[in-house]
Amino acid sequence: MDIHQLNFTLLEQKIFALLCLRAGEKLSQREIAKLLKVSPTAVSNSIKKLRENSLINVEKTKTINFISFNRDGQRAVEMKRVENLKNLYTYGLSDYLEEELAGATIILFGSYSIGEDTNTSDIDIAVIERKNKMIDIEKFEKILNRKININFYNSWKDIHKHLKNNILNGITLHGSVEL
Repeated sequence: MDIHQLNFTLLEQKIFALLCLRAGEKLSQREIAKLLKVSPTAVSNSIKKLRENSLINVEKTKTINFISFNRDGQRAVEMKRVENLKNLYTYGLSDYLEEELAGATIILFGSYSIGEDTNTSDIDIAVIERKNKMIDIEKFEKILNRKININFYNSWKDIHKHLKNNILNGITLHGSVEL
């Protein structure tokens, strides 16, 4: 399978995005249809390609098909990582943090940054070279369906080496890292 050849319909993209937000949950076709305001038949037709590409799991019972994000598929996790990052920019969290924490280095790290988060995971963000500041992120927590932890550090010297390594393996949203 060549990832560059994947062309998903808008509904397939919406289903994948929903399952990324609700990773760790099993949703019925009817639930997905209701959340996306489409027919269950449309969902049924759209999940085929997602399943063929190992992005989702479908668990069939006698009467209901339960659909979930495929956390064991490398391609699925890679695409979820992209989806997670897209959400931070699309919903404005990245811009909001840059505006509120001007001049700081802002790094996304932890399970959310590598696409291995679930619906119970949080979003970890490190803010380097900036003093602690209260910012209102509640609306972003609701939209992203995750608690957001923002950790402030005065400098790289103040960070334990194992945590520093974890942060450096994250994604720099704003600013730069100088070692």
